[in-house]
Amino acid sequence: MTLTPLATNYPHKMQLYLSLTRMHHIRSASKFRRLKAFAESAKVSGFAKKGRPGVLVYDGEKDEIRTFLSNARSLRYLDFHHVDTVPLPEDTKTRIANGRIGLQDAEDMGELVKILDSVGMKHWFRQNMGMAKGP
Repeated sequence: MTLTPLATNYPHKMQLYLSLTRMHHIRSASKFRRLKAFAESAKVSGFAKKGRPGVLVYDGEKDEIRTFLSNARSLRYLDFHHVDTVPLPEDTKTRIANGRIGLQDAEDMGELVKILDSVGMKHWFRQNMGMAKGP
């Protein structure tokens, strides 16, 4: 996967945030289509892992993330948790889904770890998902 420089996608300077949401599972095809539509309309960019657990990792401006979360909560996923949102470091040159608006499918947790490692956020992801090794 090649990552797109931020400047290519956004000529104006803005603060991007990275957000993590998990739920018990993502199985319903109709709910998943609506979730993807909410991501597109809010203009967030990221990945979704279907199955159990369901995991969403996405970036965008603070208001975009807020809008997406509000809409996603309306789907009433079981055990829906907005785990964390952090500002991406200003020196971050890439977005996790090449800035492509909407949610792309991730096959498994390993793929999400690799994606987040590519933007220097692997430790943050592993820690927030309870996957961190050692103390």
